[in-house]
Amino acid sequence: MSNYPDRHALGRIDVITFEDLPALSRDVALDLPSIQVGWPDFEHGFDSLRGRRMMGLVYGGSHIYRMCSTRLDRDADNPLGLDKTTIPGGSYLRLRLRGEVPAVYGHIGEAFDVLFAHAEHDSTRPQIESYRREGEIDCLVPILV
Repeated sequence: MSNYPDRHALGRIDVITFEDLPALSRDVALDLPSIQVGWPDFEHGFDSLRGRRMMGLVYGGSHIYRMCSTRLDRDADNPLGLDKTTIPGGSYLRLRLRGEVPAVYGHIGEAFDVLFAHAEHDSTRPQIESYRREGEIDCLVPILV
């Protein structure tokens, strides 16, 4: 693995590490139309998006896209009846995309291609899209260290 941080035309590449994150989730088919329809429906079910970390997970070889929100104290009763899941922690290679919505979404696939080419990935953990704020997305590939 090369030294980090590293620069790419799409953005800076870093190694980050985080702990397992408890989350609420809903699965949809791993295809663009299902994902585009699924996100607004998933987000609108919450009382507020304030304080939430919204993430999309894809496990290699799976045909499932898992929309996740990290669990907050106010989710204790899970009134939406969402699945309970854990976003696996560990070391990830991160490329942060910044740009105008919706154009920035068009760079997600390319960002993952760049990350997969930079390091040996851990196929037991998912690749993650972490939606930080409008126009800012962290693309994360789990790596072996």
